[in-house]
Amino acid sequence: MNHDHGFFGELIEHLLSALPIPAPWDDFLNHFIIDTISIFVLLLAVMLTVYFFSSYLNMDLLHRRLARLRSLPGFLLATAAGVISPFCSCSITPVLMGLVSMGVPVSVCLVYLTASSLMNLTTLVSLYAVAGVSFGTAYLIAGLTVLLLSALCFSFLRMDSGVKTLSADHEEHHHEHLHNHQETGKPSLRTRFTIAWTDTREVLRRCWAYILLGVALSAGVAAFFSIEQIVQLVHLNEGLSILTVSLIGIPIHSDIFSIAPVLRLLIQISPAVALAFTLSAMALSIPSAVILTRVLKGRTVALYCCVTALLALAVGFAGTLIL
Repeated sequence: MNHDHGFFGELIEHLLSALPIPAPWDDFLNHFIIDTISIFVLLLAVMLTVYFFSSYLNMDLLHRRLARLRSLPGFLLATAAGVISPFCSCSITPVLMGLVSMGVPVSVCLVYLTASSLMNLTTLVSLYAVAGVSFGTAYLIAGLTVLLLSALCFSFLRMDSGVKTLSADHEEHHHEHLHNHQETGKPSLRTRFTIAWTDTREVLRRCWAYILLGVALSAGVAAFFSIEQIVQLVHLNEGLSILTVSLIGIPIHSDIFSIAPVLRLLIQISPAVALAFTLSAMALSIPSAVILTRVLKGRTVALYCCVTALLALAVGFAGTLIL
């Protein structure tokens, strides 16, 4: 698999060619070094930009308005709130606690959660940057489809009785460093950049090992296997491939940053398989489902997981018709 990395890539290739290592391992190191640097630089730029502009969002006001809306207006605002939400996966459950305590219906909260998982701004911008306009647009359409169908399912299922009794100390969680600045006045540009850098550094601290693992996997496949043969094999068994990657993607705790290297590889093999993997990995994970049980009863969490997983799988299969 040939890569056009420009002058920097040629420099790395020249340096590695001087080492007494077999050709496949030379190719592996070449892919690993160049892809690692390019992905980290790209994600660093995307995250800093998105987190900086997210600091201008008043999520408190948005959540208060969400508490006053029901039915269709509530679902629409929940979708918008999820898309622009700056909250990371570690803080979305405390946010849901706050929304439930404010009287937001569980079905609306789950739409917010789904939108935040599948369609948050950081994910969308990163997808367009990492995977290109064509795949990013396909994911956008697929994600909106899953979101719409899940909202319809949540509205018909009896889920508002599935809330656990929350103790008084379960307050809504925010990015406290920004919240504290908002209490004392409008943050300066320097403060906003510091906040963005802190959030970016925290995300990279949590997922750098998964990114390196993904880069190593994609580099290993590119160096030791024929991409043409893999593409032919996947196309002969596309349905089974989609089911396999979906089942792999659903249970793992992942975000767009940790799956980016594998996503790049899958797009070269089969965009439809890549779409199915991305949807399943972003929509749900076992760790997030376990955390949800702090807020919701087991039956409600099970319904949410089943609906989200089945819709992600169905839309992933539908992707074979357009990709």
